[in-house]
Amino acid sequence: MGCGGLATAQDSTAKHSFRTDFSAFYYNTATQMPFWLRANQYDVVPEKTAVALSGAIDFESNLSAKNNKWKLIGGTQVVGNLLDSRSTTLFLPQLYAGVKYKNLLFYAGRKKELFGLADSTLGTGSYIWSGNAFPMPKIQIEIPDYQPLGKNNPWLAFKGNYAHSWFGTNKFAYGYYLHQKSVYVRIGRQSSSVKLYGGFNHQVQWGGKTFDDIGTVTNKTLPSSFADYLLAVIAIGPNIGVRKGNAFDSTNRVGNHLGTVDVGFELDLKKVNILVYRQNIYEDGSLFYLTSIADGLNGIVLTNLYPSQEKGRISFKKVVFEFLNTRSQGGDTFVMTNGKKRGKDEYFNHQQYYDGWSYRRRIIGTPFITNQEDTNRPEEQNTNDMANNNRVLVYHLGFEGNIGPSIQFLSKISYSANYGTYIYPYPTVPKQLSALLQLKGQIPAFSGLEWVASAAIDRGDLYTKNTGFKIGFRQTFGTGKFRTSN
Repeated sequence: MGCGGLATAQDSTAKHSFRTDFSAFYYNTATQMPFWLRANQYDVVPEKTAVALSGAIDFESNLSAKNNKWKLIGGTQVVGNLLDSRSTTLFLPQLYAGVKYKNLLFYAGRKKELFGLADSTLGTGSYIWSGNAFPMPKIQIEIPDYQPLGKNNPWLAFKGNYAHSWFGTNKFAYGYYLHQKSVYVRIGRQSSSVKLYGGFNHQVQWGGKTFDDIGTVTNKTLPSSFADYLLAVIAIGPNIGVRKGNAFDSTNRVGNHLGTVDVGFELDLKKVNILVYRQNIYEDGSLFYLTSIADGLNGIVLTNLYPSQEKGRISFKKVVFEFLNTRSQGGDTFVMTNGKKRGKDEYFNHQQYYDGWSYRRRIIGTPFITNQEDTNRPEEQNTNDMANNNRVLVYHLGFEGNIGPSIQFLSKISYSANYGTYIYPYPTVPKQLSALLQLKGQIPAFSGLEWVASAAIDRGDLYTKNTGFKIGFRQTFGTGKFRTSN
């Protein structure tokens, strides 16, 4: 593939973009960056004051000039953080390649993704998969955008995915896998003024080995056969007489199952778009019995369809309100034989996968469920658990807009009440305020060059008092189409 090549009868047209980000400065006053400078950033932001460099390329190319239904897709991103003259870290958060046929996509590699019905730019992050952890290596087949069910049913559309992924080696286990699938449905045409949404995602940690016989694990081995994979996929349990040698998997489901069931609706008015959504959490049988129905992520998004960019005026483009509740978890007791008492779900922790719902020691889901390394709490805690604070109430406001014709602003303000876990509750309820303000704009003298300045604070009892800044530049070029010779 080459840019600017000679056009021939066999040339095809491709989309591509290339950008390089030069963040001149990350600065903070504590041992880690403030919450909203590091959360949901795919775990590539430096912990301390640093200079960061990154570059990325994404492309989509027709495989044939005569048939544009088949396309080759791919991308990569390289991130380097320079902490000092003797400490440099290098990351590859994206490196993937695949093929696309019409609306069906297959890829292999690492790719930045989000799952769940929620706002992706101003919210707290989707509960189950927020972009808080480093992307996992995957093979995936998906329909990424809503696809109508035939020409005669444009009012009913769906999208979804089916994937296999690898967790690699973590603190307590290694060689274990992720099974993932999702299905989301839209009722209403793309152009309809009213649209309804519904769907679910299903995540399963399964297989692998442990470094010690932890929980009910024997011989340091978890069920890893193809038959076990099928049991994980269909999520049926208990598996009495089917799984032997492991008391947990033989009396329960194979693997650690979790996800959300999402619903929402969208209204397109003349000047404003309104999106309302709800993510219902499941990690045990509590949601089935409705004992944990109070838990979930609730959001409303107001989008101004005609924001002003007049000189001297401040206008809002989008406003997001969210409320996250994970306090219930079905109650403080767990009785296997009593559905109404199957509580104590211990979100993002697990009796066998002690590394919990994490990748590289970073929570995969909402960053408001915290791990031990991030919080500043003196209380006793279970060092085998990933999440030391999974019972939270979060109130969140996000908004973005324009200051005149040349400056854009974005802000996130989050207030949380934190209760620890059912097993290790906090004796008091630490309150926490985390906020971010970001400004950005174009540099007219340089085409495609953008400046960005961010300030963030943490104030409260959950995190160390902290103030941080980011001042950077982003150069984007090559966006559009180029010719490739086949």
